[in-house]
Formats: sequence, structure tokens, C-alpha cells
Amino acid sequence: MDLERFSDKVQRDLSLRKVELSRFSILFQEGKDQSHQELLHRAAVVISYAHWEGFVKAGSAFYVKHINSRQLPVGRLKYPFQAAYVASRFKQASASSKNYFLGDLLDCIDADRKKTFSARPEKCFDTESNLSSVVFKALVQGLGLDYLDEYETRNAFIDEKLLYGRNQVAHGELAKFDRQDAEERLDSVRYLIDLFSDQLLNAARDEYYLAQ
Repeated sequence: MDLERFSDKVQRDLSLRKVELSRFSILFQEGKDQSHQELLHRAAVVISYAHWEGFVKAGSAFYVKHINSRQLPVGRLKYPFQAAYVASRFKQASASSKNYFLGDLLDCIDADRKKTFSARPEKCFDTESNLSSVVFKALVQGLGLDYLDEYETRNAFIDEKLLYGRNQVAHGELAKFDRQDAEERLDSVRYLIDLFSDQLLNAARDEYYLAQ
């Protein structure tokens, strides 16, 4: 997946999600009665989280596939990618404390660093079952990216609003949300996925995945 195709895929995925998120604002205005509005607000809470997790997962996968396409030696990439490539070696190491075995392991890892990088996206990141701020930070850093201040300032929103609200509805609670609350989630998710999209595109363009 070259840079142009990577950019197209990220922007197309982002656009489709933003269109659906924006449609809720129109639907709110067309709501005919209170019960209809409440239903829309609950739906917006779930959809907001779905597009948050969905874009982070899709965009991250596109990014790893783009790096795969560069056919670079493992040793030229940042440590998170090197670690993802040699992770299976560490599992072998945990089974033995013999010095000779560990010496062989180091030889294998050194040899691996000269090989061409190729990894399944799920080896480089994990959204787990809930994309909390802690999980998101681990994912971003696992891609060799910086956890931006703009993310840090929204940690509480991600955990206490976005994730918690989605879980309330998804787990069957009859929680109610007003229009302002629903709009806040929609607007914030649009902002967050825009920000993450820009970070991925800039990182690919500037080859930020390369070791310094």
C-alpha cells in the first residue's frame, strides 16, 4: 500500500464516518416528539463510540500495511515495530533461563533485525474490547507515534463520556441523554478522528516510523 493509496483509504474511511456522525445533527432537528429525540440521543451515543473505535482500528491497520509495503529492514524501524516483529522470540525465551539458549536468542533477534519488516496489524496494536484512554495511548505509542497533548486533555472525556455512555446503552441500561450531551459526543469524536487521521498521514509522509 503506497503513500497515495494509504492516504486515499484513510481519507475515505474518515469521510464516511464523519458523514454518518453529521447526519445525527440533522435528525435531531427533524425529531417529531420527545420519545423520538431520546431514541436518537441514545443511538448517537453508541454510534459516536463505534466510529471512534472503528476509525482508530482501521486507520492503524492501514498505517501498518503502508509500512509493510515499504519493504524496509526491521532494524531501520522504531523500536515498537522491531519489538512486534521479534515478539515470538521473547515467548521462547520465557521458557528457558539457560545462558546458551539466551545467547542463541540474541543471535536470532540480531538476524531478525536484518530481515524485511512485515507484520500483521494486530501484532502492532490492540484496541481490546474497550478503547479507553489507556488502551488508546498504548496503541498510539505502539505505532511509534506521540501521544499528543490534545489527546491527554480528552482522556476524561474518552473514559467518562464516550466509553461509559456507550457501555450504559450497550449493556441494557435505560440511561437518557439530552441533545447537548449527544452533540458533544458527536463533535468530539469528529475532532478526535480528524486529529488521529492527520497524525497518521503526516507520520507516513514524513516517514516517522523510521528509527532516529
